[in-house]
Order: sequence, then C-alpha cells, then structure tokens
Amino acid sequence: MGTELGELMRRHQAIARSGDAAQCAEHIAGATVQHGGFRTEGRFGHHLVLVDEPTSFGGTDSAANPAELLLAGLGASLSVTLRCHAALLGVPVGRIRVELEGDLDIRGFFDADPTVRSGFAELRLQVHIESGAPPETLARLMAAAERGCPVLDTCRGATPISIELIR
Repeated sequence: MGTELGELMRRHQAIARSGDAAQCAEHIAGATVQHGGFRTEGRFGHHLVLVDEPTSFGGTDSAANPAELLLAGLGASLSVTLRCHAALLGVPVGRIRVELEGDLDIRGFFDADPTVRSGFAELRLQVHIESGAPPETLARLMAAAERGCPVLDTCRGATPISIELIR
C-alpha cells in the first residue's frame, strides 16, 4: 500500500498545486433522521452512521453520542492525513493511534450560564505513531498533518454555518 499510496498522493498533490479550484473541490453531503427518542440515523453516500445518547441522558446507549462521533471523526481524519503525508514524504509508518478527550459542561447546553460554551472547552489529543523515522522527521510529518487535516481545521477554525428551519 505504501508505494501505491505515495503515487496516489503525489497525483492529488499535483492537482492541488495546479490551482484549479474546480478540480480540487470535494462536495460532501448527507442527512440525519431522528424518528423519536435520541437514536439518529445518518446517511452519507451509501454509509449509515448510527448515533444515540447514553441512558443517563435519556438515550438507549445503542451507539456513540454526537460528541463522541466528532472525536472519532477528528481522530480518523488526523490518522488519514498523517498516513497520506507520510506516503508523500516517504516516511515509513505502521500503526497510528490517536487518543482524544475533552469535557462538556451541561450549563452551556441548557443556557444556564452564558459564559459557558455548549461545546468542548478544549480538546486534548495524543498521537502515537509506530515508525523508525527520526524525531525531527516525525515532527515535520506532524506539522504537515496539523496544517492539512480538514476536520482538525474545521474544529480549530470558525467555519461559517447557516441553518435554515423548514417545517
């Protein structure tokens, strides 16, 4: 996979560097449906994503909650970005494990205190990479991943979101 992935990433990088925005854009869309209770089904392409809340919050605990899925998406995106950039740079990488944690405060959720965010106050990540590469090479790899990871960028940035209510 390493050589083929490296070639694929070099092709994608060449497209990105061409500056043609139309070739670089990737539209992602899906929908979630909640029929009652907290259990929610999300459809993105042909993939089904299940979401629920723990029983302590009124759910059935049949799936990860939305905040856990955000963390899973962030960890997976960071891992993918690391592996892609490792292939581009020719850095040998084995297993990648990302540990993620954060704290939510329900005072924000229920608007009990306007100074408390409803989302995570901060996220703490630890990235474990199996590689024989020198530390300075892994540091360059990590910097490339931190710059290139789309989900990390979305979490760190102030992405405009428009919400339209339809009856």
